[in-house]
Amino acid sequence: MKDKKQNRRYFIKSTIAAIAIGTVALWDKMIVTQKKIDAKNKVDLLFETNKQISFQDNFIIINNKGEISVLSSRCTHLGCKINESSNNQLICPCHGSTFDLSGNSTKGPATKPLKKMDFEFDNVTNRITVIS
Repeated sequence: MKDKKQNRRYFIKSTIAAIAIGTVALWDKMIVTQKKIDAKNKVDLLFETNKQISFQDNFIIINNKGEISVLSSRCTHLGCKINESSNNQLICPCHGSTFDLSGNSTKGPATKPLKKMDFEFDNVTNRITVIS
């Protein structure tokens, strides 16, 4: 009888220890993942002063008479990459959605505007740092 109690105690203590170790490991993984999510990704792009519309990486850089804006190049319909323009319209090659230079949808099937990106512009190096 005495051996069974010792085995039961050992089992309960071992189980509690295993749960504690697992919880600490999981908590650590959650903290690391959250830090990665919180860290902002920065993408460095070249600003071409002579172009009104520039497609770089996953972004569209608009230079409207010296006023710069950066839009996501992902169509809001199904996420296709917008990589062409015509008559001051950004054209999605997948389903024909069009957007004006402010990112607003002008022709469907996309109805939502393109995402406006936060960025910093360096006049000295003509570089744009997009913060996504």
